[in-house]
Amino acid sequence: MDQTRSKNLIKSLIELISFHIFAIGFILTHKLPNNPINYYLLAMIIMIVLFKEFILPLKPNMNFTITYSVIFIIICAVGFKSMNVFVMILVFSQLAFLFVTRYIPQKYGVVAMVLRDFVVPSFISIGIFFYYTHFISINFVVPLLLVNLTAIMITYFDGEITSYVQIIVVAIATVILFFLGYINILSTIAIIAYALAMVLLKIFDKFSADDVVNRCIGNVLLII
Repeated sequence: MDQTRSKNLIKSLIELISFHIFAIGFILTHKLPNNPINYYLLAMIIMIVLFKEFILPLKPNMNFTITYSVIFIIICAVGFKSMNVFVMILVFSQLAFLFVTRYIPQKYGVVAMVLRDFVVPSFISIGIFFYYTHFISINFVVPLLLVNLTAIMITYFDGEITSYVQIIVVAIATVILFFLGYINILSTIAIIAYALAMVLLKIFDKFSADDVVNRCIGNVLLII
């Protein structure tokens, strides 16, 4: 296995952790009643992670995509009785979004990026949270969306004026969410400091972390 594929496997593992960390952390820190681990759901999420970070860069053909979908549907069918049907639909739709990104023209790359790096991570985490708690909390969703948006802003920061504006907007949004009570002061400071540090590293040292790393760290910062 070459270095790129090994790196993508590592990214898949980080992404899997990223999808779960804030959902599980939120449940534990708020002492919410929750379901036991559902291994069918976990298998479905692993398939999504592998497709997103490992298989998609290999540009799979339609036959592979169909086969992959069939396997996914079989897992859904086998685990149907133990899972919430809405969660199954939500999770499967994220796999469908990833399939779609494969065929989006390059000139609409921003659409593919938003689907792949914002929509899919956000809704997978929401699906995980909903399965284990049977409800959706705005106090969970809003910070989650903030972190995923911040991760994108950091990853795709290119030094243009618009990039600086976007980072400033994210910082302001973070402060507003603190005053609204969605995140605590430590998470607020940590998120802004991390975003600023990563941007400065990009500017002066030409160092950048992958989107999955930024998102994973952001999710950790939310449960400080």
